[in-house]
Amino acid sequence: MPIRTASLRGIATAVPQNADEIIVDVLEGKDEMMQTTAIGLVREIPEIDVGAVCVKLPKLSVTGQVQLLSALADRGDPAALRGVTRAANSKEDTVRVAALQALGKLGDSSSVSLLAQRAAKSKDTEQEAARESLYRLSGPKVDETILASVSKAHPKVKVELIHGIGKRNIPGSVETLLRTAQDKHADVRLESIKVLKDVAKPKHVPAMVDLLINARSETELKEAEKTVASVSRKSMGEENVTKAVLDAITSVEDIKIRCSLLQVLGAIGGSECLDKLRAALADSDQEIQTAAIRALSDWPDAEPADDLKEVVSSTDDNIRRALALRGFIRLIGIDSDRPAYETVEMYRQAMELASNVDEKKLVLSGLARIKSFAALYMASNYLKDDALQQEAGTAMVKIAEFTRHSHPQQTKILLQMLIQATKSETLRQQAEEVLEQIRMKF
Repeated sequence: MPIRTASLRGIATAVPQNADEIIVDVLEGKDEMMQTTAIGLVREIPEIDVGAVCVKLPKLSVTGQVQLLSALADRGDPAALRGVTRAANSKEDTVRVAALQALGKLGDSSSVSLLAQRAAKSKDTEQEAARESLYRLSGPKVDETILASVSKAHPKVKVELIHGIGKRNIPGSVETLLRTAQDKHADVRLESIKVLKDVAKPKHVPAMVDLLINARSETELKEAEKTVASVSRKSMGEENVTKAVLDAITSVEDIKIRCSLLQVLGAIGGSECLDKLRAALADSDQEIQTAAIRALSDWPDAEPADDLKEVVSSTDDNIRRALALRGFIRLIGIDSDRPAYETVEMYRQAMELASNVDEKKLVLSGLARIKSFAALYMASNYLKDDALQQEAGTAMVKIAEFTRHSHPQQTKILLQMLIQATKSETLRQQAEEVLEQIRMKF
C-alpha cells in the first residue's frame, strides 16, 4: 500500500495538468487509503480542477467528505464554494460542521444568509461552526450584506447577524443597531444594546441615553446602563456626553432610570458629574442615595474617598454603609501620587470603620498592594486575630518582597513573628523564602 500511495503522489505531481482526472478516478474508487492520499494532493497541486473534485464529494465516505472539505478550505479556491455550500446541507452532522467551518475560509457575501440561519437554528458544535465562519467571512460586500440583511431577517437570525456585527466591528453599523435596539422583539433589542457597547462612539451617547430612558424591562435598563457607561468612558469628558446624561437626570422622574443615569455619571467622571453625585447623597429618596454611593465607588480616581468615608460614619442603613465602605476601600487602592504613609493611614481608618470580618479582610487585601514598611507593620498587628491571621500573613509576605530591600532587619523581625504565629505551612514556607533572601544579601 505505501508503494501505491507513493506512486499516486508521484504520477499526480509529475503530470499536474492531469492531476484532477487522476484524483477523481481515485475518489470514485473504494480504497480509502488511496482516497486520503488523493485528498492530500488537493491541497498541494495548483492545477487541479476543484469543481470536478467537488462533484465527487457526496460519494465519499463521511470521513472522506470531512477530509476533502478540510483540504478544500486549506486550498482556499473560490471554485469550491458551490460544492462546499451543498455539503453544508448534508444529512451527516460531521459533514455539515466541516462544511460550515470551510465556509469561513471559502465563503463570500453569498454565504451570509446560510451561516446566519444555521447559527440561529442549530446547536452545539454546528452552531459554533456557523457563528465562527460568519465572523471570519471575507470579501468586499460581506459587511454590507450583513447590515442589509438585518431588517428583513427572522428575529433569531437577526440576533445572530447583530452579534456578527459586533464580532466583526462593522464600520457604519451604529445607525442600524440604534434601530434594532427598538425592535418589537426583546431578544433583538437586548443584543443590539450589547453590541452598541463595542461599536458605538461618544457622539452616539445622546441617542443611547434615549434607549436607556425608554428601556422596556429591567434587563434592558441594566444593559443600556452598562452600554452608555462603557461608551462614555471613551469620551474623556467630552461636553456633549456629560450634558446628555445630566439633562436626562434633570428631566426624568422615574427613580430606576435616574439611578441608572447616576451610575453612568460614575463612568464619565469630571467635576460636574461629581457635584451631581454629591448632591444625590443627600437626596430624600433612599434609592437615589444608594445609586450615588455605587457611582462614587466606581469613580476613576480617589477624589470622592472622603465622601464615601463620611457616608460610612453617618448612615444608619447597613446596606448603604457596607457599599460605601467597599467603595472607600476601592478608592484607597487606586494609584495616586499620595505618599505611602497617607495611604496606610486611610487603610487604618477603613479598618476602624469595618464592622465584620469580611470587611476587614478586604482592607488587608488592599493593604497588601502597598510597598511600604508602614503597611507591613499594620498587617502584622492582626496576626493574633484568628479570623484575620491568614489574610494578615498573606499581606505581610507580599509586602515583604519589597521591604526586604528598604527595611531588611525590621522586615526580618516581623516575618519571624509571622512564622511563629501562623498555622499555615504555605505561609510559613513563603516567609522563610523571603528571610533567606534577606540573609543572602545582608
